[in-house]
Amino acid sequence: MQVFLLKRNLRLQDSDPFYEAMRGYRRFGPVLPLYIHEPSIIRQPDICLQHQNFIFETLDELSQEIRSIGGKLLELVGEAVPTLDVIHQIAPIARICTHQETTQGVQYERDKAVRKWCSRNSVKLVEFQQDGVVRAGCRDQKKQTFPEYFADSVNRELKDPGGIDLGVRFASTPLPSAPRVTIPRAQGYDRPFRQRGGRSEAEKLFKDFFSVGSINSYPFKLSSPNTAWEGCSRISAYLSYGIVSDRAVMKAIDDVVSSGHSYMDAAAFEKLQGRARFYLDRLMWRRNYLQMFEDDPTLEHRHALSQFDGVRISDREDPLFKAWQSGRTGFPFIDACVRCLKETGWLNMRGRAAITSFATMNLWHDSLNVAAFLAGEFLDYMPGIHWPIIQVVSGTASPQNGIMVYCPMKQALDHDKDGVFIRKYVPELSDLQAPHIHDLSRTTNHLSDLARRSGFLPYPAPIVDHIATARVAKNRVSYLQKGKVEVLSQDHESSSTSSVQLGLL
Repeated sequence: MQVFLLKRNLRLQDSDPFYEAMRGYRRFGPVLPLYIHEPSIIRQPDICLQHQNFIFETLDELSQEIRSIGGKLLELVGEAVPTLDVIHQIAPIARICTHQETTQGVQYERDKAVRKWCSRNSVKLVEFQQDGVVRAGCRDQKKQTFPEYFADSVNRELKDPGGIDLGVRFASTPLPSAPRVTIPRAQGYDRPFRQRGGRSEAEKLFKDFFSVGSINSYPFKLSSPNTAWEGCSRISAYLSYGIVSDRAVMKAIDDVVSSGHSYMDAAAFEKLQGRARFYLDRLMWRRNYLQMFEDDPTLEHRHALSQFDGVRISDREDPLFKAWQSGRTGFPFIDACVRCLKETGWLNMRGRAAITSFATMNLWHDSLNVAAFLAGEFLDYMPGIHWPIIQVVSGTASPQNGIMVYCPMKQALDHDKDGVFIRKYVPELSDLQAPHIHDLSRTTNHLSDLARRSGFLPYPAPIVDHIATARVAKNRVSYLQKGKVEVLSQDHESSSTSSVQLGLL
C-alpha cells in the first residue's frame, strides 16, 4: 500500500505526490490519502482555532473530492510516527508520497522523524519540491531563477483528476476516521469574518481576480485597506495550505496576459504586461522568503543580525505591547488595522507593515515576540514567509533591506484619507469625519453615541510620541545594522531605558 500524506498540500490538482502515487499503484500498491491531526502541532503557540477550522473546512471538501473519484480520505489523531506504525501493522506501507515543506521547527522535526521511520521500516519516502524551494543541502534539487521557474510553471500541464474514476487505485481505509470531537482544540478563537477553507472558495477568487481589468487595477488598489479587499487576489491563505499551487497562480497570470494580447493595441498590452509583472514580483518575493527560511530555519527563534539580541523590549506583559495587541494605541489607523485583523484574519500588506513597524520601531518591542503574536492573527500564516518578513520590516534581517519606519499618521492620510476604514473598525470614532478623524487631539477620549451604547470605553490618547520614537528607532537600527553593539549613551539607550527617554507618553 502507498500513503499519500497530506500536510500543507491539501489538494489533488497539480499535486505531484498524488499523481506519482496514482501512477505507481501497480508497483507499490493502492493509495491511501491520509491526514494526521497531530496534538503536538495543534498545541503550538502559533496555531490558533481559525487555522484549525480553516483546515477542517478544507478537509471536508477534499474528502468529497476524493470520494467523487473513487477513494476515501482517512483522518486520524496522533503523532505522525506512532500513527504510521499502527497503519503499517494493519496494512504494510510500501511507499509514502508527499510534499517537501518549508515550515516551523516542530513540523520539520516531525518530517525528519518520519524519514527515519521510513528508513527503519524499508518504506520508500518520496518528497516533492513545492514553491520552487530547494531543500538546504540537497544536491539532487536544481535551484532555478524566478524567470526559469515561471517558464517551467506556465509550460507544464497542471493535472486535475476531477471526473475520472480512479477507484481501483485507491486503498481501503484500514481504520475508521477519527471523529472531530476527538481532535484537540487549538487555542484562541475563530475570526467571525475570515475566509472559508476549501478549493471551491479558492476557485471563486481565481475567477473574480484573474482578468485583464483586475490585473490592470491591482497596483493601484493593493495599498489602501479600502480597496485591497476587492483589488487584491486574496489567495494567500489558499497558497499557505497548499489548496492551490503557486504554479496554478502563475499559469492564471499568463492566461490573462495571453488574453490581453489577443485584442489589445501595443500600448495597452505593454501596460498590462507591466502590471502583470508587478503582481509576479510579489510571488517572487514570496519564493525568496521561503528560500531564506529554508536556508536558515533558526530565524524562527533568533535575529538574523545577532547584534539585535537582547536590545529590544521582550516583556510581553508590557502595557504598551498589550495596548497594541488589543487595538488601543491611540493611533486610529494602527488600531483599525489590528481590529480588522482580529475580525477577519486578513490585512493588506501595507497594513501589516504598518502595525509591525509600530510595534518594533515606535514601541521598540522585540521582533520575535511581535512575529509570534501575529502568527496567530494571520489566517494565511505560513512560517517560511512570516518569520523572515517580520525581521525584514523590523530591521533585524539585513542592512540591505534598509530601515522601514512607517509613520502611523502618514499611512492614515495616504491610505484612508476620508477615514472610511477607521470608522468601520474603530466605532469609538464612527461619528468623526475627515480631517478631524486624523487629529489626535480630537480622537483622544472621543466616544461616539453608537460606541457608548455598545459598551465601549472612550478612545485612548496616543501611547507614544510617534515622531520622537521613530527618530530614536531609526538611529538605533542604523547603528546596529552597521554591526555595532549597542552601549549606554545619550543617543543609543539600552533596552532597559525608561519610557520617557524613548519618547513614550
